[in-house]
Amino acid sequence: MRSWIGVVAVVALLGCTNKLGGDLTLDGEKVEIESCRNGSVYGFRGVEVSAKSGARVRVAATPTGEAHVFVMPKGAETGVELGACGSFQVADQKSTVNDVRNVEGKASLDCSAKGIAVKGSFTFENCH
Repeated sequence: MRSWIGVVAVVALLGCTNKLGGDLTLDGEKVEIESCRNGSVYGFRGVEVSAKSGARVRVAATPTGEAHVFVMPKGAETGVELGACGSFQVADQKSTVNDVRNVEGKASLDCSAKGIAVKGSFTFENCH
């Protein structure tokens, strides 16, 4: 019985782990993405990725499949809107964590506005 409980706990833990990949730069500096959240937590269809530096990049889906991008520098409470500047795919996964459905997808960005530039692409899974 104990071994099954341990297996269930390990499977649940692995199902919650973000899977992130790609190559993204913010103002010419490589971004090391460490986590992601489903955009629905913040009121939009998409994903927010957080960098080890503390910066966050929000990518919202548009009806045309474009990526609408916002950058939140480290410590900022509000973001800088860069607009539609790339392609974006997001899909719901079957799993949920704390009543938030996980999402997966990919973004390819080439954005520049208001003195901020975001370029590159990344993939994401298990973002809740």
